[in-house]
Amino acid sequence: MRRVVLKAPVVRPTPPAFRPSFLRQPRLSGVLVLALGVLAGCEKSNPTPPPAPAEPPAAAQAPAAPAVPHEVTLLVTGGAFGQLQPVDGKGGAAEMLGRWVAEEKHCPGPVKEGQAPCADSGTLALATGDHWNGPAISSFFLGTPTAEVMGRMGFAASAMGNHELAFGKEAFLKNRAAGGFPFLAANLKVKDPALAGDLSLPAFQVFERRGLKIGVVGLASEKTVRTAMAGRAEGLEVTGYEDALNSAVPEARKAGADVVVVVADTCVTELQPVVAKHADWKLALVAGGRCPQPVDTKEGGTTFVSLDRGFNKYLRAHLKFDPSKPAGEKVTDVDTKLVDVAGGTPDTETAQLIAKWKAQLDEVLGQQIGFTKAGIPQNSPQMAKWVAGAVREVLATDGAILNKGGIRGDLPAGAITRGSIYSVMPFENTLLVVKLKGEDLARQLANPNALIAGFTPAGKGKFKDAKGKALDPKKEYSVATIEYLYFGGDGFEFEKLAPEPTETGMAWQTPVVDWTKGKESSEKKPLEKLVK
Repeated sequence: MRRVVLKAPVVRPTPPAFRPSFLRQPRLSGVLVLALGVLAGCEKSNPTPPPAPAEPPAAAQAPAAPAVPHEVTLLVTGGAFGQLQPVDGKGGAAEMLGRWVAEEKHCPGPVKEGQAPCADSGTLALATGDHWNGPAISSFFLGTPTAEVMGRMGFAASAMGNHELAFGKEAFLKNRAAGGFPFLAANLKVKDPALAGDLSLPAFQVFERRGLKIGVVGLASEKTVRTAMAGRAEGLEVTGYEDALNSAVPEARKAGADVVVVVADTCVTELQPVVAKHADWKLALVAGGRCPQPVDTKEGGTTFVSLDRGFNKYLRAHLKFDPSKPAGEKVTDVDTKLVDVAGGTPDTETAQLIAKWKAQLDEVLGQQIGFTKAGIPQNSPQMAKWVAGAVREVLATDGAILNKGGIRGDLPAGAITRGSIYSVMPFENTLLVVKLKGEDLARQLANPNALIAGFTPAGKGKFKDAKGKALDPKKEYSVATIEYLYFGGDGFEFEKLAPEPTETGMAWQTPVVDWTKGKESSEKKPLEKLVK
């Protein structure tokens, strides 16, 4: 600190007051003058000491730096699944970020080399994986809008979801760069570099916030490789969760992590028995998705939480720590809470980014091609008749077998656009036509994941064709399906049963768009009355 010293003022003798000559004293004698001179000389040699230097004013002193709180907040979401906009008036990316900034003191903007753009950031945003595919605003542009929005939201890392490769390797790598955050997968290994290319992923990453080092370990679903579409997971292999964690957690500790958390593209109930066997891991938190029922529990010092898809809800994990303790022992308390995103002020920049992509989507997909008065629910028989029925009719096959998991939403009431169909059917799938004998076809139709057109059940393990005749075990039937199912997705056996399929080169949304447009549905003739 620069010190300011004030100088003592110079004291000057006061001049004698003016007196008229008739009042002046007579001349002093020489002795008296000499005596006075001596006295004057004594006064001059012993002046009054100057006052002590004054303390510098308060304004000149540098203000004390505010104490940095010994607290860090983890903000964890499930898979985005392209749900950037509010659903039923709740949530949405802009609303969530607005809440993070206002209530969690989160710093928005891309994370660079693990650090947020704000000094002294006390938050770390993480996700469990599966981000690009979903509503048309993301799927139609192969996930890029979601990647850019998540970059603006300041995500630091995500687990590798099994749908991350839904639009191919190139799209994944492009989106990863646009988001600016790493994908972590301790159990996804490169088996053949020549085939896997640039898909080598780190097992963990250590982030520092306010002096606390947080090790984040990612886990991919064990289904990632076998459910990926052809060519998209070539050269990769998945190892078991236990073996992966048994390697990654100690490595994160060696890298300096004071606390270790896991984000996973799987239900946390699959990980609970594994974690229970390894108290030495000392995991503070395990967050995942894909759970049929919500999970929020604490076992042996580890909190297990499942998260919904989209930006309607997030997990707040508040960590308190003591910096004076040894590395790895600093965290003194972990408090978790699932927070609903409702109300609040949306982040302006995120809202503008979403609006830009929405405008582009409306321009491409906004043309009305039909109308539904009541809408078509996602899991209804009408949905199968509409989607699978359109594929069968356009491709002129005996039947169509799609998968229920490929349908990702309801068809809402009102105008039907191309965008409506992409929202219902978000995945990038190519249609194939195979020929199967009746006995083999019956097994595929019995798969509980099958979405069927052209065939109907006729008792246990038995089916009828579109004309009402029982399947002939030896007769060949033409069946339209999608690439994902052909190569073994959801347990189907098409590749083994029909090694030489006919490739249409047609996206699976195309026949649904064409069929719907051709029906010219309207308010007087809504789509639901035309679906048979």
